[in-house]
Amino acid sequence: SRNHTEQRQHSRRILKMPIAFLLEETSRDLPNYFFGWTKDVSSYGVCICAKPNHIPIVESRLTLQVTSEAQNRLSNSNISVQIQGKVVWNDCVNQNFGVQFI
Repeated sequence: SRNHTEQRQHSRRILKMPIAFLLEETSRDLPNYFFGWTKDVSSYGVCICAKPNHIPIVESRLTLQVTSEAQNRLSNSNISVQIQGKVVWNDCVNQNFGVQFI
């Protein structure tokens, strides 16, 4: 839609890598981690592809965690990058959503 393109004043780089996201609204007892792939990224946010039933609603707060499958398999290190974000748009048809870094 039109407002997607209007938001894209900042240069984006195509970047495909696995990412986990933890939705804040869910219970602390059951970490609500979902997995997806980044599609592109800018200094202000990122576009993430995920399964249709894992697409969060607009205004959801979440924590992004950059994961490496090899790192998860080979070590139990807690070294990972965590970024706070807010969902600013979603598109269930194309199975992706936009996160603004906060």
